[in-house]
Amino acid sequence: MKLAVFGATGGTGRRLITQALAADYDVRALTRSQAKLPPGEQITAIEGNVLDPGAVSETVENTDAVVCLLGRTPNNPPDVVSRGTRNIIEAMDDRPVSRLLVLTSMGLGSSSETVPWYVRIANATALHDLMADKARQEELVMQSDLDWTIVRPGGLTDTPRTGEYVHGVDIDASARPISRADVADFLLQIVQEDLYVRETPIVTSQENADLGFFLDQIATIAKRLKTN
Repeated sequence: MKLAVFGATGGTGRRLITQALAADYDVRALTRSQAKLPPGEQITAIEGNVLDPGAVSETVENTDAVVCLLGRTPNNPPDVVSRGTRNIIEAMDDRPVSRLLVLTSMGLGSSSETVPWYVRIANATALHDLMADKARQEELVMQSDLDWTIVRPGGLTDTPRTGEYVHGVDIDASARPISRADVADFLLQIVQEDLYVRETPIVTSQENADLGFFLDQIATIAKRLKTN
């Protein structure tokens, strides 16, 4: 299977590509820094920006599925996530590829009450513009004719992959810690088994949130504010 990956050099993106290559996928990745991608004959780097429709189209070309892991980065406009996603959808509409996976966040849509109180406050105040951009991204995806899946993860960590996580639509679960490696594992499972078509599953762990996780989440919020 051939995957197109956007946001390939982010925390989840790097883990997704590593796992995809290990599973013998071919990967086409759009990046502004080819050096940040792992080497290998199965990966094709397309240099460019998701705001460039030409580069987006080249990345999607001759693939079977698209994985969108976009986030805000320096030197991009504040609505880069939704604008970039629009370009991806338009590129897919022009090609015979309809499977789209998009990673957003718990706290959006029907998952708004699953996140801790301090995240809800931050989302409604300091991170309002960022969450509004992600909400617009979800809206664009849901309005498309593609076979989409929007995945909303819990609090992301850099711990190793465990394979122990819960997922589903409208399940009774809160935004607990989950490693980026496990989120990548779940995304590839969705691709392999064609799960959750036109649905918005959450994915999280049953691990208790300790002080370290709390502090890590505060640091993540602070980093997002700095990026904004």
